[in-house]
Amino acid sequence: MKKEIFTINSNIDNLPLSVAVIAPEGDVKGVVQLAHGMAEHKARYFPFMEFLAENGYVTILHDHRGHGDSVKSKEDWGHYYTTDISAMVEDTHIMTEYIKGQYPDKPVYLFGHSMGSLVVRAYLRKYDAEIDKLIVCGAPGKNPAVGAANAIIAILKAFKGDRHVSNLMFNLSLGGFNKSVENPRTPCDWLSVNTENVDKYLADPMCGFGFTLNGYKHLMGVMGECFDEKGWGMANKDIPIFFIAGSNDPCIGGKDGWLDSQIFLRKMGYTNVDGKLYEGYRHEILQEEIAEEVYKDVLDFIEK
Repeated sequence: MKKEIFTINSNIDNLPLSVAVIAPEGDVKGVVQLAHGMAEHKARYFPFMEFLAENGYVTILHDHRGHGDSVKSKEDWGHYYTTDISAMVEDTHIMTEYIKGQYPDKPVYLFGHSMGSLVVRAYLRKYDAEIDKLIVCGAPGKNPAVGAANAIIAILKAFKGDRHVSNLMFNLSLGGFNKSVENPRTPCDWLSVNTENVDKYLADPMCGFGFTLNGYKHLMGVMGECFDEKGWGMANKDIPIFFIAGSNDPCIGGKDGWLDSQIFLRKMGYTNVDGKLYEGYRHEILQEEIAEEVYKDVLDFIEK
């Protein structure tokens, strides 16, 4: 297989976005585009991308702005540079346009994990005609506190500025997740049953960083967009959509919250929404001991 890492400039503000493409040596069946989660980076997905490449698929994944190598300096992790809250969705769409230019006759499948699942659902709202299938992994459910969070962000920003890293916002957004784990070993046990994965995450300086108020504004923005009942283009209402998650993932709001996210898309008019829960596992199912099962389920969904 072939791996390339390069940059594509955002059309929002010309920020260079770091992109990885892993392609098979032989015939290409299609393209899988990925969107990663909050406070992590593209390299964590390379094993999954390599699996897909071994099965004939080109994969593309960029570091979201404020993540990985899509920053002007490491001090900017968690900062998004712009007040345009459509930036993550538009950056993702740029990658789709790039890959369509390289492989114009191939189907495109979009995969989003965690924060990336918010991005791809907001993307669906505007660009569903541009993709052939959607996989939604570790999806946060609807958060009724988005309006209150935006009000807090505005107040804090007035006093502390756009680049302030807010412990309050961290506690409101992620701080309670570890309470779902009985006798946690680390502050991040909610991520995974796999202790090796948790330890690697904690040791990785490109993971777990704090968001600025600007970053939280973008997070709340994309969360609000993907549960806004207005503005859905519905050009591809029959697109197959597959929700996957660990049953013990605190991010999804329990089984009821996870199902509600699927019900919402059906309510918007999507006719082909399904899902699978992996019993006993947590947020990062691509990093659990059942990763190969998850990989194969995604591949089966793409190919069926």
